[in-house]
Parts: sequence; structure tokens; C-alpha cells
Amino acid sequence: MRRLAYVAGTYPELEETFVTGELRELVRLGEPPPLVFAVVRGSGPLAGAPAAHSYVVELPKVRQLLALAALFARRPRRTMRALLSPRFGGRARDVAALAPMALALNGARHIHAHFCGQPADVAGRLSELTGVPFSFTAHAHDLFVEWERMEEKLQAARFAVTVCEYNRRYVRERIPWAELQVVVCGVDVERFRRASPYVPDGPVVAVGRLVEQKGFEHLVRAAALSRGRIPEVVVAGRGPLRTPLSSLADELGAPVRFLGDVSHDRVRELYESASMAVLPCVVASDGNRDSMPVAVKEAMAMELPVVVTREVGLPELVDDSRGVLVPPADPEALAAGLAGLYARAAPQREAMGRAGRRFVDEHCNLATETARLREMFGTP
Repeated sequence: MRRLAYVAGTYPELEETFVTGELRELVRLGEPPPLVFAVVRGSGPLAGAPAAHSYVVELPKVRQLLALAALFARRPRRTMRALLSPRFGGRARDVAALAPMALALNGARHIHAHFCGQPADVAGRLSELTGVPFSFTAHAHDLFVEWERMEEKLQAARFAVTVCEYNRRYVRERIPWAELQVVVCGVDVERFRRASPYVPDGPVVAVGRLVEQKGFEHLVRAAALSRGRIPEVVVAGRGPLRTPLSSLADELGAPVRFLGDVSHDRVRELYESASMAVLPCVVASDGNRDSMPVAVKEAMAMELPVVVTREVGLPELVDDSRGVLVPPADPEALAAGLAGLYARAAPQREAMGRAGRRFVDEHCNLATETARLREMFGTP
């Protein structure tokens, strides 16, 4: 069976467990452990996923040059075309930087990149060096902020996928001929399965990086406005806005507690003890935004009712049977949504949580979505 290869930016990354989860699922489906190449070494857990074969920034120059010589001896015409290709900008050092990875790809059947920015660039260059076809998954920041050369990448790739209909519409509005399939970043519904009864008076839990597009400033303001009508709000995640958000919570007397970095297992525990989950996403001032946050899908898999904004791909996940949708960047509406959901009878909230679990199991299941992607990779 010919192996797959994956390209990531930072690997393994705590905030990108969908990459390691997908790789684990591919192995469970019968694939040999894919070769994983990354640009930068991350500090997240592998949790059973394959370790990276190599990192671009860590490859010694001597090894690069020796690999380039070996690649030229093996495929002189293709290597020369790459050296002259606009994709490499005519820079031999860029070809040499990827030569060790290109040699490792001998016998591989397909290269897939997570993110359409630098990882897709690396995958495309490796494809040009080796002839192995490539594809990529477009997510969020890479799509909305790192748009450069998107048409070129779509033309060169064997196929491209993205993670929600919102993203697909965004691309088609700008590139009408673009063909992208939607493959949702799935949830391991066995791992994220409730093990104890619903806690109707538990905290309100929010999980995500402390960055503008998550909308946590509006959550802090909403928590202050709904003080006394909802339980404590617990926020799990790291990010550059930790200090200003904490200061704002203190200033407003908002019942918000920031936990900082937490493990994936701890996220599951937080959801197990929560009464509801919230993620009030917005479009950031620089255009950055989420697409369809995995944290919301994990909360739904844990049978929690959720409060989210009518923004990005969230309306594809949540309707009135599974949670509450509110306008983005509107603390008053968010406060009303949180307080209104908490005021509902516990059995009604439990029913919403069960409906959310069914939706995730049917439409956002890691096993199902990975199997779909594997079919696109072609015959092993």
C-alpha cells in the first residue's frame, strides 16, 4: 500500500487537534502511518498520531545539499524544471530546503496539506519536485488573511476542500470557477461522549484562543450584564488578549474566570460539568475570522446546549433545537441569549443537548469525514 504524506505548518499544535485526529483516524481506517512534514515543531500532544518525519526549519544545510544532489541524480529533468520554476522563484536554496522531503516521498501516492497558506505552498512545491499529486484543506486564517495566490494553488492542486459551506461561498464569490468539496473538521464522538448526567446549574464554558475573532470581549461584557442570571463563565484558552480581557472582567465585575491553557482531556471534563457552552465569534478588524469552530462541535457532542453568533459557519451547526443564535458583536443580545437559555427548564436544555449530539454524530463525525477525504486521495 502506497503511503500518504501530510504537510502542516506547526505540528503537533494544541489548537489544531483536528490534524492529529485525522491522521489517527486514517491509520484506524487501514492506512500505513502517513509521512508528516511540518514547517515548525509544535508543543501539542501527538496523542497517538504519527510523529513528524522532518521540519523544514530544522533541516541542516549539508543535508539539504546532499539531498538535492541525490534528487538531481534520480530525477534530473524534473529537478532542473523545479530549479527554473516560478513556484521556486529560481532560488536553488528553496529547492534544496525541500529536497530531503522530496526524497522521502519515494513511493507516496498523495500529499495533503492542512491550511492553504505556507503548508499548501510546501505541498505544491513537493508535488512539482516529485510528481506526486497534492491537495489542501482551507480553514480560516489561511483563507481569510493569507489569500495570496489562491487561484494558482487551486489550479495546481488535484483537489481542494474546505471545512464549511460559509468558506466555500467565500471562495466562489471571488473565484467563480473554483471547485471545493466540504469536508468538516470532525469530532471523535466516542472520546467526546457524556459519561455522567447533565449538570443544569454548572458553569457556562467557552473554549478558544484569546484573540479578537473569538468575540470574548463581548462575552465578558455580556457576563457583566447578565450577572446573577447565569452561573460563572469559565474561559479555557491562551492568547494575546488574556491581560486586557482579565482587566475588563475586573473593571466590570463580570463573573468570568480565565483558566489559560488546558489539555484536550481537561476540555472534555469542563464540558462534562457545564450547563451550556458559548462562543460569540466575530469578524476581526483585519478580516480574520473562524470558520466552523471545533470547540462548538465538541461541546455539542458532549450534549450541551450552545449559545453562538450568527456569524461564519456557526449557523450551519446550530438552530433553535440545539441552542441559541444571537447577532455578532452585540453584548446585550448575547447576555439575553445566555440568560434566556439558562432560564429554560433543565429537561428542555437536556433535549437541546441530545439534539446537538445527534447532529454532530451525523454531520461532523471524525470517522465519517476522514473516510470521505480518504476516498478523495484515491486507491491505496
